[in-house]
Amino acid sequence: MKLGWVPIAKVLGFCAVGAACASLVANTLSVPVRGDSERYTVEFTDVEGLHEGNPVTMAGVRVGRVDSIAFADAGGGTSKAVVGIEVSSDHSLDRNTTAAVRYGDMLGARYVALSPPDGVALQPDAGVASDTLEPGGVIPLDRTTPPVDLTALMNGFAPLFDALEPAEVNTLTRSFVETFDGQGATVAALLDRIATLSGDLADRSGVYEQLLTNMNALMTSVDRRQPELEQLVTGLRDLSTSVVGSNDRLAVLLDDGNRAVASLAAALTRSQGAFGASVTDLKSVTDTWIADTPAFEQFVAKMPQFADGVNSISAYGGFVSLYLCNFVLKAGDVEANIFGGTHSEVCR
Repeated sequence: MKLGWVPIAKVLGFCAVGAACASLVANTLSVPVRGDSERYTVEFTDVEGLHEGNPVTMAGVRVGRVDSIAFADAGGGTSKAVVGIEVSSDHSLDRNTTAAVRYGDMLGARYVALSPPDGVALQPDAGVASDTLEPGGVIPLDRTTPPVDLTALMNGFAPLFDALEPAEVNTLTRSFVETFDGQGATVAALLDRIATLSGDLADRSGVYEQLLTNMNALMTSVDRRQPELEQLVTGLRDLSTSVVGSNDRLAVLLDDGNRAVASLAAALTRSQGAFGASVTDLKSVTDTWIADTPAFEQFVAKMPQFADGVNSISAYGGFVSLYLCNFVLKAGDVEANIFGGTHSEVCR
């Protein structure tokens, strides 16, 4: 069978187009790094979903790609993933650069995000500095973040979803939609208030830190006085039990107390400032007592002796001597001294 040049040309053209398409797809999937690049190593505890060729970004800009992924022993019966990345030579990495595996889209694509510890966007290389990570350097486990395990996250909601009926879920969703429908301005204002509150909390972080420090000191003091606190709680419990067991008497006490307080308030009103003056004078008296504390203590110490003397007067066998020194009767301008001018020795 003899083939003409036309079928052969078509076959060759088809193969050429296929090769070109394959090359285009390969270049698209490989995501090459343009220009010169440097290789670094990043250690992760988990790189689920990350593949060779995935992008490496700085501040959201693609600057490299994942070159290799390998399994390694981390010691102590644990393991780690060692990821080799290529980064354009135009961008340098700080020694404290952190790395995280993040989601690139809803289909589960991953990428490696590099950022400095303070969150400021990394700048293009402006010369080698002492704090620059040398090519071939390693970003260790303590400065990397593994990807979020969505499976474990969704499994956490499994008990809730199992307990809810599909109709209830639909009703709940519909309620949310109807609640926020047409309330865009209100929701925006709410979010603005939340942002303002968050900013205020951030501005007063020092105050809250001091509050937490003081609360820690308070809790430490309370913990040291745990026995006294237990006694206080026990005493309050006993008091509550006694009060509950004497409801009738408590009601009478409250009623009488109410009347007594009302009477006291009326008396204070009628006093027209006399009560305040009494309190002021009482303060003056106490100030005098404080200044003469030794004399007051001596007076109080002698009070029992004085009381004993007064009591002995009315005791069995006690007596009081009375002396009549003068006895005058007076009626108008006339007066008469019954006993004359004679006075006893005691009255002189």
